[in-house]
Amino acid sequence: MFRLSQLRKFQWTPNRAWLVVFATWLFLLTGLTHQWGAGSPGLIQFSRLNGLLHERQAQLADSDAEIEKIDGEAKELEKSRVVQEREIRKTMGYVGDNELIFDFSLSRSAALRR
Repeated sequence: MFRLSQLRKFQWTPNRAWLVVFATWLFLLTGLTHQWGAGSPGLIQFSRLNGLLHERQAQLADSDAEIEKIDGEAKELEKSRVVQEREIRKTMGYVGDNELIFDFSLSRSAALRR
């Protein structure tokens, strides 16, 4: 009964009004009302986008490291004749003078003959 009598005496002061305005504003910023179609996604979307930003920055750092590695390999290919020869042999299958290549892989035609 005591509370009911206090509620009847409740008066709006400027401080209480501002407190209600800020509390409502903070509630809307949380994004909890977005699921019912009211308000903006707010802090929920901010945290999701912030996580996505960190993920993309990590991918960017990985890509930058890979680019530096490839640039180093390209410079080696431009300078060193040994590296050029090794790469040509690996990718194009060239064989040097007096070299024999033994291919022990099971080819498709050999598998069909069995």
